[in-house]
Amino acid sequence: MTVRLPSFSKMTFPRLKRLAEEVGLVLASGSPRRKTILTEALIPFEVIVPSIEEKITPGLSSAEQAMELARQKVLSIDKRNSKVYLSCDTIVVYDDQILMKPIDEADALRLLKILSGGTHSVFTGLALYDSRSEICHSGVEESRVRFNRVSDEELLRYIATGEPLDKAGAYGIQGMGRFLVDTVEGNIDNVVGLPMGELERLAGIYWETYGE
Repeated sequence: MTVRLPSFSKMTFPRLKRLAEEVGLVLASGSPRRKTILTEALIPFEVIVPSIEEKITPGLSSAEQAMELARQKVLSIDKRNSKVYLSCDTIVVYDDQILMKPIDEADALRLLKILSGGTHSVFTGLALYDSRSEICHSGVEESRVRFNRVSDEELLRYIATGEPLDKAGAYGIQGMGRFLVDTVEGNIDNVVGLPMGELERLAGIYWETYGE
């Protein structure tokens, strides 16, 4: 089947948009796909790219790990004003094993062969840091992704494009890697790396905090 990506330009996120327009939203991420989602949703934002080595914390569940990685990112950047800062981290989990970004092409092939023909979970953790209160609000979303069974030759052709090398699990559903995916249970925007419904919920918590 063909997996369709949502059209964010046709969606509304009133609490998030108000937060971005009245307070100011800074995206702590260098991800082009996250910037594209916010831009399509007509959410104004600035960008700061964090420079931090991601560290897995032993003993956390997959959901907790995704939120902790996002929290690490947002706390690592320099915050000099009263704006709100957003960071995200997406992890791919198969058989309780976290599959991070591949270190090279051989590692990308290894990861994709693990996922081929099976079902895995994608968790995206969100950290929304309110510099006004110095409180970090966290959220997470999970989607289940079933892969087609794909030959090594097809995987090698995909890896040769370079797309898998900077993505958790070594694939991008929003790009050429879409052919790998059979079905998605849950929100596809979560698999892309920015679950907008969960972000809208966190923006609502901000307004509830100040009663505005």
